[in-house]
This record gives sequence, structure tokens and C-alpha cells, in this order.
Amino acid sequence: MADVKQLAEYTVPAMLVGAAAGLIAGGLGAFVGQPIGWAVVTGLGLAVPLMVFGAGYAVLVALGKVPAGVFAPAAVYWVIAFPLALLMHAAVTAWVITGTPSLPPEPWKFLAFRALVSMGFAIGFLWMHEQIGRFWWPRIIGHNPYARRVVEQYTHLAAALHSRKAARKPTRSL
Repeated sequence: MADVKQLAEYTVPAMLVGAAAGLIAGGLGAFVGQPIGWAVVTGLGLAVPLMVFGAGYAVLVALGKVPAGVFAPAAVYWVIAFPLALLMHAAVTAWVITGTPSLPPEPWKFLAFRALVSMGFAIGFLWMHEQIGRFWWPRIIGHNPYARRVVEQYTHLAAALHSRKAARKPTRSL
């Protein structure tokens, strides 16, 4: 049970990214004139699946199944998860507005297009996850082994990049 609590605690930054995406979607819906109820459904309908999938990605990183800070695994994960999150969002939105859950017309085309734009989300997710995480994980590193492992991975990555950069730096002769 402690492992589940520690994993949940570790995933807070990933869930915040999903919540932020939902908040932005709901805010944009309200901005363009959707009724407030629809804007809330838009925000929650997107935030909840993105929070769940974001937590899933964070768990993969925490368990060492995916390396921290590497784009390719995040891109592969989100090329699947992002279209599914948007499909859930579309179904929930249709359900709330029409009273009947439904898929968008031509769901395979819907998923394929969302898979194409998922790379942009993957970049944003990874960046925000790291930015929020760099403030969150050091706070919990003392009692959370997942945070400790990931901070150590980022520290190792930063040291490797620094040494690579130093090795390429030309030396000046006098």
C-alpha cells in the first residue's frame, strides 16, 4: 500500500499537466462562447483522461520502464494515449450534450489525425512534467524512492551532457 501512495505522490506533476490542459480547454471553450456548463464538461472531459494517462506515463518512468527526460519513449506513449484521451473527451462531450455517448464520425480518421498532433502534446507534456517535477520531486525525495530514482537519473543525464559539452569545448593555447 505504501508503494501505491508513493507512486501516486510521485505522479502529481504529471496529473497537474493533464489538469492544466483541461483548464486551458475549458477556458478556451468559455472564451469562444460555449455555455459555462459545456465549457466545464470540455475541461473535465479532457483533463480526467489526460491526468490518468499522464499518471500512467509517470508510473512507467518511476518504475524504470521508460527513461526519464527522453523524448522518443514519451512520443511513442503519447501517440497512443493522446488520441485515446481525445476520443474519450469526444464521447463524454457528446453524452453530456446529446444524452447519448457516441464516437465521432470516422473514428479511425479521428484517431489518426490526433496521433499526428500528439507529438506536439508529447513535447509540451515532457517539458511541463520536468518543470513541475523539478520543484516537486526534491520535496519528497527523502521518503519517496521513485522521486529519488528519477532525480538521480536527471542528475546523471545533466552530468553526462555537461561532460560532453566540456569535451567539445576547444582549448585555448597561449
